[in-house]
Amino acid sequence: MPQKNKSNILDETLENADGLLKEAVNLYSCEDYKKAGDKLSIAHKIFLANKDITKVSICLSLTGLIRYIDKQESYYKSLLLLEDSKFLAESTAQKLALAINKFAFGQVYFLENKYNEALYYLTFASDNIEENSVLKIKAYEILAKIYTHMKNTKMAYECLEKAVHFAINCDNQDYYHRLIENSSKFINLNVEMEKDYKIGIKQNSDSNTTLLLALSNIARTVNADVNLDKLLITIAEQTRLVLNADRCSVFLYDKEKNELWSKVALGMDSEEIRFSADKGFAGYVVKTGETIKIKDAYKDSRFNKEIDKHTGYKTYNMLCMPMRNIKYEITGVFQVLNKKDGDFTDSDEDILLAIGTNAGIAIENNLLFAAQQKMLEEQQKLFAGFIDTLAASIDARDKITLGHSNRVRLYSELISGKLGLNKETAEIISKAAMLHDIGKIGIRDAVLQKKGSLTKEEYEHIKEHVKITYDILCKTNMNSSFSEIAEIAASHHEKYDGTGYFRGLKGEEIPFGGRILAVSDVFDAVTSVRHYRDRMPIDEALSIIINGRNKHFDGKITDAFLSLPCDVIIDVLISEAKTNIKGTDRKLLASVTMQEFATILSKKIHDKKEQNIIDVFNSYYISKND
Repeated sequence: MPQKNKSNILDETLENADGLLKEAVNLYSCEDYKKAGDKLSIAHKIFLANKDITKVSICLSLTGLIRYIDKQESYYKSLLLLEDSKFLAESTAQKLALAINKFAFGQVYFLENKYNEALYYLTFASDNIEENSVLKIKAYEILAKIYTHMKNTKMAYECLEKAVHFAINCDNQDYYHRLIENSSKFINLNVEMEKDYKIGIKQNSDSNTTLLLALSNIARTVNADVNLDKLLITIAEQTRLVLNADRCSVFLYDKEKNELWSKVALGMDSEEIRFSADKGFAGYVVKTGETIKIKDAYKDSRFNKEIDKHTGYKTYNMLCMPMRNIKYEITGVFQVLNKKDGDFTDSDEDILLAIGTNAGIAIENNLLFAAQQKMLEEQQKLFAGFIDTLAASIDARDKITLGHSNRVRLYSELISGKLGLNKETAEIISKAAMLHDIGKIGIRDAVLQKKGSLTKEEYEHIKEHVKITYDILCKTNMNSSFSEIAEIAASHHEKYDGTGYFRGLKGEEIPFGGRILAVSDVFDAVTSVRHYRDRMPIDEALSIIINGRNKHFDGKITDAFLSLPCDVIIDVLISEAKTNIKGTDRKLLASVTMQEFATILSKKIHDKKEQNIIDVFNSYYISKND
């Protein structure tokens, strides 16, 4: 009989060791730590003999973890073992070995209630364990528990969703079912199970999974930031499905009016129901805090027949339960009607309690969020009014510059839009534009309204308005964005080449919003009447913008301004006059950008279309001048 050579024997031994390692991991997942440890011990010896340092490291990591869980080693001795395996993993630089080592550290720290450390290690492990799905699932499962302790429902839900996703695609179906069962014990959320997975696993029909599905859908709706009506509809629909009932109503308790109300009584469209909290089963539940199951509603004196009379619906049996907030105060009532397969059971009551706990908190959070949003909207209106008032105070000082701040705002908004800035950034720049000249309230009238040229001393005095603007806005704490608004507003006289004021900033040192304001401010200044001059001809005004590229102005912003169509520029120019661009004129002006218009103006001879564009533009530009 031929003998195997040494190489074949080693390969076969390593294959056996890999099998032992896989078995050990499965036994660990089943919490059979004694058998798992025995198999790891044998596999470790084989890998060590074959000098497979990566697998030796993995065996040591799992051995240290299992000995700690099984109380064979103390916390500190287990950490020493994990440190040894960490050294080996780092020496091999193998991602899997490093990930499993961090997984082991993470679970030990979790069991020691050191959640921040556990979060760090397990996040790395969950991202980098690819070859062993069981440990990846376990990492996400523990992460879900950690986030639950941290009261981060959204992240707990996401981690549990990933755990179940990988479990479904794992050969170990027992572990998958155990995960589903155990998850309901530590978190009231789970993933939505699809009707048919790629590997052919159908939706599990047991009650735990059905309940978790309902809770999952409710959680998804909560995290989607929807309005109250949609949230209530989702809660009612999922409750109806999980309890196999015909209808579900979710009534909210208005404590001040002592009324129960809802727009969500399935089958009632969006019609609102409102009645005294002293009436019916729902009123009884609010008053007593009890849960009641009724087999025949019409035989019970507590039943409020008015609702059936109002809706035309016939109620037979019912499950009615209070809904509570995090303070355990009653905030509403669940009323589930007409179970399709008999009477409501104690199990149905337990399921409704699980749903109600989450739903009550979710609804209260939604109501609080809505109140906060309303308050925020009112604050934003107040803030906008405050800015308008400040801007109007400048107009009141000097009628000749009436509307300047508003036009600078409009130009800045057009440039922001062309550059694709996000809404928040664009709004801050817009507010800064409205306030960029607020410092002129500190400039003497004799200088501010002087009709002739300014002396050197007067010019230096008027330049002080920028510093005054900065000082005023920096002292205004009405809104958290004011510090940024102050920086932008106070930089509108800075120049890209560093020759501006008041700080002599250069290039990228100038706030981006300030660079936008610089173009807007200069263009409006030269296209407006001042005490000491008339409005410039449009070709000269455009030459100032074009020639200032990368000198006075940031070239990118200059280009963005010049790429704007002529019609929107005219809209701003005539914004103070109560007039609009005619339809045919708008179409013509919209077909030409300001850069193209400048090119047309620079020509000595114009064709008919070009002359028409010039004439139409000037008909609005000059009429504004008049």
